[in-house]
Parts: sequence; structure tokens; C-alpha cells
Amino acid sequence: MLQAAIGKKIAELRNQHNYSLRELALLADIEHHQLVNIEKGRVDMRMSTLLKIANALKIELKDLF
Repeated sequence: MLQAAIGKKIAELRNQHNYSLRELALLADIEHHQLVNIEKGRVDMRMSTLLKIANALKIELKDLF
């Protein structure tokens, strides 16, 4: 499932940056619970949300796929 794969990639990148869930959520300007659900592959993500996460991780959007 694509959303699960993207969520796993986000979690890996977050850990590489040594960010907690709350830290990344704050940097990306999204709700903490939303990031939890994204990382667990529970929700469909908007492109705008993925872009916020990519920007917070200082990577290009394509690197999430």
C-alpha cells in the first residue's frame, strides 16, 4: 500500500534527523496526531501535507516516494 510505504519512509527520515514526532509536526506545521496517522499509513495524505513534511526534513518531495 502506497500510503504505508510513504509513512514508513517519513518515519525513517524523521529518525535520521533525530526528530521526535512532535518536533517534526511542529516544523511541518501539522498536527501531531496527523503525523502519527501518516507514519502508520492510516490516512490518505494531501500533496500539500507531504510538501510541508518534505520541507521540514529539508528534502525534495520526490525523496518521500
